[in-house]
Amino acid sequence: MIQLAIAVFIVIIGSALCSGIETALLSIPLLRARQLAQGQPPRRPSPGAIALLAIRQRVSRPIATIVIFNNIFNIVGSIVVGRLAATLFDNTGLGIFSAALTFGIILFAEILPKTLGERYAEKIGVAVAIPVRGATVLCTPLIWLLEHITAPLTKGGKRPVTDESEIKLLTVMGYQEGLIEDDEVEMIDRVFRLNDLKSADIMTPRVAITYLPGDAILQEIHD
Repeated sequence: MIQLAIAVFIVIIGSALCSGIETALLSIPLLRARQLAQGQPPRRPSPGAIALLAIRQRVSRPIATIVIFNNIFNIVGSIVVGRLAATLFDNTGLGIFSAALTFGIILFAEILPKTLGERYAEKIGVAVAIPVRGATVLCTPLIWLLEHITAPLTKGGKRPVTDESEIKLLTVMGYQEGLIEDDEVEMIDRVFRLNDLKSADIMTPRVAITYLPGDAILQEIHD
């Protein structure tokens, strides 16, 4: 019974760590990772923040590493737990145990860690970045093989980091939360509109201006 309890504990904790770390890393935008890696002068950026930026710049391999470990815990762990449970319970008890284990994995290895990973994404990301990079190096041969197998299905252009509409939306959200002044929002919006304007759009009509002849002398225009 003790062996079964230990096996269940390892499966749930291992799967929870993988789920939480994966969610945390994917919840940190690349721009935020760059900001953390730059640090706040005079303080220098932490090694974890620098490693986090490296992960976010090429996130597919670290995520593949986490998925590999997660499946090891889930698949291999479930096999071990199933064999231990089969020697302790009858068919009815085994069914009850399986239902309880499934509920425990869903709650404690998926929902809860992913919620915490999203909520404390930056702290978790900086803390685990270096170990994740080390694990990624160890799994590089397997990941390389998986990349070549899935390459025909994953071809495509990279998504831009941001675009004009997203920047405008961020400024509006910043204004609504009191982080940006209304005149700053208007200034940013005008910067984007300026590129779309033609000279005719900003010219004043001739009938609405007062002008002086170019060949007039000072005495003639004094009045």
